[in-house]
Amino acid sequence: MIIMTIDGGTTNTRVRILQDEKLIGKAHLPVGVRNTAISGCKKDLMEGLRKAVNIALQSAHIEQQDLQLVTASGMITSNVGIYEIPHLNTPAGVEELAAASHLVRIPELIDIPILFIPGVKNNLSVKEPVENLEAMDIMRGEETETLGILALKSLNGPLTMILPGSHTKIVKINEHNQISSCLTTMAGEIFSTLATKTILADSIPQTLISHLDLEMISRGAAISQKVGLTRGCFSTRIISQFIPADGDKRASFLLGVILGQDLIAMKNSRAYAPDWHGKIVIGGPAPLRQAISSLLAAEPEVKGKIIVLDDETVEMSTAAGARKIGLHYLQRAGRVAVKRNLV
Repeated sequence: MIIMTIDGGTTNTRVRILQDEKLIGKAHLPVGVRNTAISGCKKDLMEGLRKAVNIALQSAHIEQQDLQLVTASGMITSNVGIYEIPHLNTPAGVEELAAASHLVRIPELIDIPILFIPGVKNNLSVKEPVENLEAMDIMRGEETETLGILALKSLNGPLTMILPGSHTKIVKINEHNQISSCLTTMAGEIFSTLATKTILADSIPQTLISHLDLEMISRGAAISQKVGLTRGCFSTRIISQFIPADGDKRASFLLGVILGQDLIAMKNSRAYAPDWHGKIVIGGPAPLRQAISSLLAAEPEVKGKIIVLDDETVEMSTAAGARKIGLHYLQRAGRVAVKRNLV
């Protein structure tokens, strides 16, 4: 079976084409729902998506009619995407996500019907939202990525998945391999903004981090946990003025300051409800994987429980998750059709 998966994020779109489990074509373009948010219309987003789809088809040397299923996940299913689906309450696994997915025709993008996969939100009985704010959280895209990682690595819960990026997602998986809750921080986005748009830009290389310094990561996290984010961030400038340290060391220190706050959130947030009994699986870009795993390795509760994912698993995770959800949707649709014919 040939399947196309569209992963539409805030700033980037990734398209993958799989023949069974083998990657045969792909595309990656810097277009996302941010374009819609800024312009107020979906024209640029739709054009970018159409271009990405065509590039992926060309790289796979196939035509649209060769596809047997197209899936879409991520922010593309939000109110600023191209087809909105409400978040699905936790607990949510492959079966629940498949049941809540929508098969929709959008001919201006592709002639094949697209299976839109919903995001996930923490399931709460909330009467006073403000009082329960810290227990709330949402995700779009990471649910598909998470289930893909579980499938690719044959992992079973209970466990915790940490997926750093522009936003860090900490995902709790129950014993049924369902997402039971999640916690989000803006770690990557804050690091990028501080390093390029504030006075700290003078202390950080334009390339941000070429080489990760784990000692400076640890020092930054320690200061952050002691004096807080804002003082910790300014300490990066203090280093540049008084302490001999190259740009990579200063950038690593700043990243440590921000990730130190992520550790505090993981330990104290009601959205995640930490449970260190199971494995801790860390994905995301390689530098962030290394930074987070080094900080967690110093925590006695998780010693020996950390699994750091390889590049290939990270690259294929969303496509693998979308494929699994898509196949389950088709199987479920077939069962429903048979049942209806028997009635």
